[in-house]
Amino acid sequence: MTILFAGGGSLGPVTPMLAVAHALKRLAPDSKFVWAGTPNGPEREITEKEGIQFYSIPVAKLPRYPDKRWATFPFDLLQASRAARKIIHQVKPDAVLSVGGFTAVPVIRAAAKQGIPCFIHQLDVAPTLSNKLVATKCVSKTSSFKREGYELLPTPTRFQAGDVPSREAAASAFGLDASRPIVFVMGGGQGAKALNEAIAMRLDAWLGRTQMIHATGRGKMDGVMPRDGYVVCELLDTEAMRHAYAAADVVITRAGIGALSEIAALSKPCIIVPIPKSHQVENAKVFSTAKAGLFVTQEQVEFDEILFQQAVGLLGDQGRCRTMGEAAHAFFPTDDGTALAERILQRIG
Repeated sequence: MTILFAGGGSLGPVTPMLAVAHALKRLAPDSKFVWAGTPNGPEREITEKEGIQFYSIPVAKLPRYPDKRWATFPFDLLQASRAARKIIHQVKPDAVLSVGGFTAVPVIRAAAKQGIPCFIHQLDVAPTLSNKLVATKCVSKTSSFKREGYELLPTPTRFQAGDVPSREAAASAFGLDASRPIVFVMGGGQGAKALNEAIAMRLDAWLGRTQMIHATGRGKMDGVMPRDGYVVCELLDTEAMRHAYAAADVVITRAGIGALSEIAALSKPCIIVPIPKSHQVENAKVFSTAKAGLFVTQEQVEFDEILFQQAVGLLGDQGRCRTMGEAAHAFFPTDDGTALAERILQRIG
């Protein structure tokens, strides 16, 4: 049995599908996996480390706002469609899985045309355009949010509460003092310039109140140097991420569901800073309404000061942190990929 995973460009669609791959391997040890992703995204390195054969597909994404790519989109789509058909012909998968992203659109269309069952899991609150474009081609549509036409299913995550080390061991792995507070800041696989700048502007103030683990994103460490109590790197691999979550008293994050699902699975209190005018804003709003995270917009005047004060407030209220983490865990259902893996096996087994 061969499963083709389609998606990439950022880590958001990658880590949930890797969780499903691990679950499938456990449930059906003879399973084989192939990945179709973007040429320059972070998914190639990660999936190839997992022993998954990787194929790249030209990016054919229709911009939401006026952009020169509007003129090239028909050509980009043609190239992507040809690449997708070639992959389907070579791999002959038994099923295709995507959790969103334009990379998956030509793949699912090519697979469905060959009668190959396709599965999508909608990560975000608002259905993405890419999933809308292929929904009618899929035999299964699931989501952790209630919406018409989708069945409820836990969102796969790579971490579960029983999988992480103790806070003391995790802090020690980063050379940090477990007796002092720790904040983990991440902006996704591509990083977040606004978060990085906000931290840099008040780094002395931050380090006067807490220690920090800061993942800046690929290529975004210019001028940033580690200091005592300040661990900084571009990206964290899976094991380092596991330790960063375990060490953290508070997590500061973008509002991609990949990150929010891991935070929910591990019952971590968080401050959510969505990408402005994006689907992430709705994700942040629903978590905030459920009291599962603090919603902070980077468009506010003195964003750096507001972010700092919100974090200090959380660090000083352990009861609130505990309640927020519990609310996140209760609000957003997650699992280790088993539910979606079982659905795939039931359909093609």
